[in-house]
Formats: sequence, structure tokens, C-alpha cells
Amino acid sequence: MRYSNLKITLSEVGMPRSIKLSDVAQHAGVSVPTVSRVLRGVPNVAAELRERVQHSVKELGYQPNRLAKSLREHRTGIIGYLSAGNIATFHHILGQGIQNAALDHGYAVITGHGSTLEREMTYAKIFESYQVDGLIITPSSNSDPYIEELAQHIPTIEVDRTFGAYSRHTVLLDNYTALGDAVDHLTELGHHSIGLIYGNAPVSTEVERKQGFLERMAHHGLDVHPDWLISDEYSEEGGVRATHHLLDSGLHVSAVIVTTNEMLAGVVQALRSRNLSIPHDLSLIGMDDTRWARMMEPPLTVIAQPAYEMGYEACRLMIRSLEKAEFDDATPVVHRLPARLMVRSSTGPPKEVDLMVQ
Repeated sequence: MRYSNLKITLSEVGMPRSIKLSDVAQHAGVSVPTVSRVLRGVPNVAAELRERVQHSVKELGYQPNRLAKSLREHRTGIIGYLSAGNIATFHHILGQGIQNAALDHGYAVITGHGSTLEREMTYAKIFESYQVDGLIITPSSNSDPYIEELAQHIPTIEVDRTFGAYSRHTVLLDNYTALGDAVDHLTELGHHSIGLIYGNAPVSTEVERKQGFLERMAHHGLDVHPDWLISDEYSEEGGVRATHHLLDSGLHVSAVIVTTNEMLAGVVQALRSRNLSIPHDLSLIGMDDTRWARMMEPPLTVIAQPAYEMGYEACRLMIRSLEKAEFDDATPVVHRLPARLMVRSSTGPPKEVDLMVQ
């Protein structure tokens, strides 16, 4: 029996053939380098070509050969994400954005939530043992020094919060404008005495939100009494204590802005315990557009953070940094994403304005 002219493909014997980069290029009608640039997230690719390549990748089920790429480029294709400190719904959504951006670009993510210093250390050692290509960190005010040390020799991006100085690539909410928009909304309703309840940790989010609040109040020519600025721990109990502290100060406020979702439930609880009506007795603005905030009675006006987009952008920025496709690592880039003020029924004119209208 002669076999010289016999050709048997893997598909003919029931084994799927591995899809190659050239197959994607042929299917999309573009060159192999164009497919490579799209997969690496290089920005200078026409939108129409990018869409064709992404469609072909999905249609053909193309999966990059991570082992070959790792050996060739001396990288693992793994990114570590550590969310330190208190974990809220916001951070889970942010993590989904990181995961999806990684998958879209052929990377994998190891995720850790460091609720204690011991857990942070454990995850830091896991990241190091897996030789992750890069780290994405949401730091806390007391993050383990080992995390910062690890970040010195592994490409690192901070998201949502920073260790302090903007010494590395960072993706943040535009906290200044977010709080300013909340103040604008309340002043347009006629409020002049506005309180602020915020977390007591010295992290960048709280520092920037407090500063944004004070700057916009000053812009409107409104004084802020020190007793209108109340900080406590990031928890429902902290929100309860802060609210009672504010109301027991003897100084009248007609509206309150709460900068953390963890404290917001406690604020609502404390107001109800005093039989205060929202917004008739006091207008309320919270942070994060959660399901419970929408289902509240009344539904809460909130500052909606683009959590998913922040996570996706942080991972995209990391991958472009690793691929050297966009910028020099030596020049830190700070990306600030805008928030949206979702106006609902928890804000209204202050009592004195209601009386004037009547």
C-alpha cells in the first residue's frame, strides 16, 4: 500500500485543527501584522479593521498560544489584581472589567481580596510565585509594605485609589468633579447648609472627595462649619455614628452627601431612627448606583461610579504598557473617568424653600 500521496487533516479524523493567526487574517481580509496589532491593543488601527478582526476571532474561536508566546517573549500572560481593605460591590464590578479586558487581549487574571494584612501578604507571594507580568492594585491606607516593595520590580497600575504620590500609571474617578456636581445639584435646589460624611482612612478617594466638596462650596460662596464634616469608619455602624454626631452638633444642615456606599445604609438607618423624612427633613446624596439605592423608598440620588469601565481601562493600560504599545513606563499616566449624578427622589428643596413656595 502506497502512502506518498495520502493527506489526512486533523478535521477529517474528528480532531479540530488549531486556528492560527494567519487563519484569522485570511477570514478578516487583513494582514497578519494587522491582526497582531489588534490583539495587542495597539491604538493606531482603523475602527473598521479592528471590528473585522474581532469578529473573525470570535467566529473562528481563535485562542492565542499562550505557551509559545510566553516562551518567545519571556512572559507568563498572567496579571495579578489585588483589592485591599474593605470590599464592596463596586470592587467586584471593577474586577469584572479587569477580567474581561484581560480575556479580550489574551491574558489571564489572578484575583485576590486582601481584607487583612495577612491575606495581602499571602496574595503577594502567590503573585510572585506565578511570576505575573503585571499588578493591578486597589490599595488601602495600611496595605502591607511587601505589596509596595513588590510593585517596585513588577509593572504596577493603581485603580480607584493610590498609595499617595502618582508615581505610576493610575486609573481614578474624577472625584473632584463628582463631588462638585453633587454640591451644584443641592445649591440649585436652594440648599446652603450641606454636611459631608466620609471615610476616616487617609486614602486618595476620601482626600479628593472632601477637597472637591470644599472647593465647590467655596465657589458658591458658602461657608462650611467644621462640625458639618464628619468622618468615621467604612461601615454601616460608622454611618450611624457619623449621622448622630452631625445631627447632635446643634448646627442645622438641610442636606448631606455621603462619600462611601458602606456608610450610606447606616446614614439612612440613623435618619429613620430619628423619624426624619427624606428629602422633606433632609436631602441625601450617596455614592454608587447600587440596586438597593434604586429600590429604596425614596429612591436615592447617587454619584454613580463607572466601576466596570475603570477596571477595563486599568487592565487595558496595563497590557499596553506590557506590550510597549502606547507610552513609556517612566512617565506615569493618570486617567480620570467621569461619574454621573443619578438624580432621584432623595433630594428636594429645603424646608424653608418649601415654605416660601407655599
